[in-house]
Amino acid sequence: MAFITGLLLIDAPASALNMGEGKDITAQVKTIFWEGLMSYPYASAQAYRRWLRDTLERDPNWRESVVTTAGAGKKQQAFTEGDPIQYDDDDLFGYMRAEKGENTLTRMSPFRTTPMIAIAPTQIVTDFGVMSRFDRQEGGKEGVLLHKHEFYRATLKGLFSLDLQMSGTFTYRRRTGYLNLNDDGRQRAEAAGLTHLEAEQAYRLPLNERIRRVQALLSAMGRVSGGAKQTLHYTDVTPAFVIAAVTKGGNNIFARVIKADGEKPFLHDGALNEIQNTFSDDLLSGIYVGRAQGFMDNDPSAELLESMVGYPLPHPRTALDALANDLVAHPEWLE
Repeated sequence: MAFITGLLLIDAPASALNMGEGKDITAQVKTIFWEGLMSYPYASAQAYRRWLRDTLERDPNWRESVVTTAGAGKKQQAFTEGDPIQYDDDDLFGYMRAEKGENTLTRMSPFRTTPMIAIAPTQIVTDFGVMSRFDRQEGGKEGVLLHKHEFYRATLKGLFSLDLQMSGTFTYRRRTGYLNLNDDGRQRAEAAGLTHLEAEQAYRLPLNERIRRVQALLSAMGRVSGGAKQTLHYTDVTPAFVIAAVTKGGNNIFARVIKADGEKPFLHDGALNEIQNTFSDDLLSGIYVGRAQGFMDNDPSAELLESMVGYPLPHPRTALDALANDLVAHPEWLE
């Protein structure tokens, strides 16, 4: 088995990328609290995946599944087509489709992410706003309406993983997460000429189609846009730093590479050395690293990282594109 395993950082200089439940007139950012006092703002994994989906929608070659709603009120449901053969996002992002009289179709997402969490505790700032234009309109009442929202300055860290074997491979085992195809889906797989992996109870798309889908996702990660409060805070959510590799297992060997010095990120020498020594047998590829100019410029460990990869660090978008391109030369990664 092979996984694309990585870590990315988002530079959020004055941001409110994911809002939680409001309180009174205040829109609150999502935070994790540690020891009751220190707050770590974050953007949820669901929010980040939504940014990616919205970015992928702009790719003319990306095939997005149709969303259907059913029921009403508390019983209302929303689900995609649950057709990973036809739709790219049903393949890589997973789905659950429950319908009356049928087995529930479920697919665990081959693409996995953590929330994007601040690397250090951060003070949350509250900004006041007013709506006063209504008192200038004819018949309007005098006065203003107050509203508040929170924002923060932070570096957000997230881990990601993509199961390359499961990308473009659809099982029909009757257990939760693995009943990707019902009988009708299996018939469509046969008609479309997918490879039948009988021992694995699965069907697999052609290699070039599987690579195309993974390449589109990696490209979107380097170009992603989105986030809440962009009108007021205009945060660039493309990664300012990324480190990734193709690994044998699903555990993330890069999880502790970034630490915080105050609120500033830095590369941890010991963690980098562990990757070279302890985890070298887990690496199926070289290490792909990218850093945006103007971010972590004075980190002394950047030289160690450059010596590990053997080249000056490019932009994260370039690093992710290089990984995407290398998939063509290494079909064994998807076996």
